[in-house]
Amino acid sequence: MRVLIGVSGSIAIYKTCELIRLFVKRGDEVRVVMSEEAKKFITPLTFESLTLNPVLHKETESWANGVNHIDYAKWADIFIIAPATANTLNKAANGIADNLLLQTYLATTSPTLFAPAANTNMYLHPTTQKSIKSLNCIEANSGLLACGDEGVGKMAQPSEIFLKALREVNKDKFWENKRVVITAGGSVEKIDDVRFISNFSSGKMGEALAKAFYIKGANVTLISSKEHNLTKEIKLIRVNSAKEYLNAILKENPDYLIMAGAIADYKPKYTPGKLKKEIIGDKFSLEMEKNIDILETLKDKKFKKIGFKAERDEKNALKYAKNALYKKNLDAICLNLLTKNDFGSDENEIIFITKKKEVLIPQNSKETIAFELVELIKGI
Repeated sequence: MRVLIGVSGSIAIYKTCELIRLFVKRGDEVRVVMSEEAKKFITPLTFESLTLNPVLHKETESWANGVNHIDYAKWADIFIIAPATANTLNKAANGIADNLLLQTYLATTSPTLFAPAANTNMYLHPTTQKSIKSLNCIEANSGLLACGDEGVGKMAQPSEIFLKALREVNKDKFWENKRVVITAGGSVEKIDDVRFISNFSSGKMGEALAKAFYIKGANVTLISSKEHNLTKEIKLIRVNSAKEYLNAILKENPDYLIMAGAIADYKPKYTPGKLKKEIIGDKFSLEMEKNIDILETLKDKKFKKIGFKAERDEKNALKYAKNALYKKNLDAICLNLLTKNDFGSDENEIIFITKKKEVLIPQNSKETIAFELVELIKGI
């Protein structure tokens, strides 16, 4: 992907360096165009070092070597203006192009994403708010601003801008307005009010799937017992027990349910308060009962259901997965052999199983696996 990043004069410009690194790490080509005010905060050399490309600004614009606002505008697959000051936002909304950054904006036909950064009063001014509504902006965050004020106006985090930009370029009309609910992490079942049983599920696969479906254009909800680094446009519901997972799924009423969360098969009998070791004695025996099987409970629901099954028994794993597929009336199941990738791994290997076929997704990062699963799920 060819990413053009525009920077205007704001202290938030330091975040743009991290944004560039995210694209470069992904293998994208990045170029930068700067306003003259931006050069007061950071030098063009910094961006040239990060991108290995010439930075377009007043002193470097040339019609002999392609470093000009027309060629840069035509080159881009997406144009991200981050930070976008109130001045830049208001000018862009009204078609004013009195600097190279804005001239580039008017010249590009690619999707353009603005990441506002401004003092709270400037950000909330009716003129600026009108401009924000007319442009494709990612919402600013609230907090302590560089000027010392507390309020809205902080530029969105680089990870948020990064995901939003990927969505702008990669969204698939098929997933538009589709409600996709993904579960992640392991259920937490209370013994008493200070103890619980759970499992080693890290939630990484669920998070990767949430981001992949978001980038492809779906309306995504992630239901999880873990903390996750997401954009605000992905709804995160924190839960613990299997019952809480089930209630959250039913409330969301999805079009697709991706059950990547690891739900405990059994739960302990709950005792309010704290069990005292003086009373328990030298041995602690837990009375366990069968837990809710979420997918079996939902087997008559009309939405698409995709399960995950983690197995260590390589000889019988495929049989177990197929049994679950039919018993729980699933549209597909993803088999993960823990002998190859244990809990918490950054990589995975998946066998995607439906009633008609089996597809091996070879060993790769969970992010890459997630995008392949999105395409396979689209076809069921």
